[in-house]
Amino acid sequence: MKNYFKNLYKKIMNLLFPNDLKCMFCNKDIANAKEKPFCEECESKAPFNVGQRCRICDMDMSGESEVCDFCKNYHKHFDRSFSAMRYEKSPKSLVIKLKNNNAKYLAPKMAQLMFERIKNENIKFDIIIPVPLSAKSLKKRKYNQSKLLAEELSKLTLIEVNNSCLAKIKETKHQKNLNFNDRKTNLIGAFKVIDKKPLINRNVLLVDDVMTTGATANECSKTLKKYANNVFVVTFARNPLKNLEN
Repeated sequence: MKNYFKNLYKKIMNLLFPNDLKCMFCNKDIANAKEKPFCEECESKAPFNVGQRCRICDMDMSGESEVCDFCKNYHKHFDRSFSAMRYEKSPKSLVIKLKNNNAKYLAPKMAQLMFERIKNENIKFDIIIPVPLSAKSLKKRKYNQSKLLAEELSKLTLIEVNNSCLAKIKETKHQKNLNFNDRKTNLIGAFKVIDKKPLINRNVLLVDDVMTTGATANECSKTLKKYANNVFVVTFARNPLKNLEN
């Protein structure tokens, strides 16, 4: 009964003060939120993930090379990765709210920017799959933020999302507390394909909220590629490796 009234209150408040009419970054009222989910002021200073990028992992880089040193030195099982924002300032705040503060209303706006990031890329995919949580993590958080983003992307792309063919079968340490090398070994054997039929000879769009080293996406892609053709990754934000101790 308590949850009923809590949900009813949220619905009433959203009717009175709809989130889809506000800037996703500063919460200011805007007129064209469905076309562009941020105000002009935020657009001018938001850290979009643009500029010279690694053509594999989408990390910012300098020089004439098309591939960053990390992708040269560490094999990536995914074919390409795309991120809408840099993991700093307001985008970082949004990720934390979505992941830890039950701010599910942010998922459509975040997915909209992710959709814009991949829309003009020359990639073809047949199925969308979110990075799964372990049963323990899902029970604790009550929802999977990557699943929310994947479902919103499915609405925008009109491509099916599958929430059941890939599972996390191993409880692991939190990646954010580990260094570069430990992140790679922490996830070995953590994911398993439960249903291979939807993957056979298909191209996958793997969805997550943030990419840092790419270890999670890499291990998921390695598992998916036992059956799938190509795996492309899209995240809302890209955390530069320079912020991570080796």
